Amino acid sequence: MNYIETNLPISFYKEGRQFIAYCPALDLSSCGDTFAEAKKNLAEALDIFFAETVKMGTLEEVLIECGWKKVSRPKLHWEPPTRQFIAETVEHVKLPCPT
Repeated sequence: MNYIETNLPISFYKEGRQFIAYCPALDLSSCGDTFAEAKKNLAEALDIFFAETVKMGTLEEVLIECGWKKVSRPKLHWEPPTRQFIAETVEHVKLPCPT
């Protein structure tokens, strides 16, 4: 099988005692009890994701749906969407509370 190498941005969060690894370019996440475990689990999830989409013949469709671009120069490859992190905020909202 041929492979194309690319760089994927990964965000890491801590939620309680769990570490979360999130890949926004594929909207895929995983978790673990440690940072290293979350990172390893996400790498495994990425491997499974790519293997299954290739097996199903839907890789190109899924990548396009996720905002990836197929680029032909200098050689054919895929580029993940370019998103620039701007800020993180906390917004005050009112949640409905059924009685």
